Amino acid sequence: MSQSIHLDLELPDDLARFKLPEGVNERLTSLLDKQDSGQVLTDQERREAEGLVDLADTLTYLGLKARAAA
Repeated sequence: MSQSIHLDLELPDDLARFKLPEGVNERLTSLLDKQDSGQVLTDQERREAEGLVDLADTLTYLGLKARAAA
């Protein structure tokens, strides 16, 4: 059974500009490029990539919500 949670958050005015820092984005790109080229990621690299994708998705979602609320 799925559950829903509703949260009311005060978002900073500049939240729409949030994104992964350049170095973090470069690391994610490197991991994804490695995977796309057919190389197998280590378990640690795979977990790292998954976490960075989740973080990027969350920042994108929050940015979209902030723009919609503006």
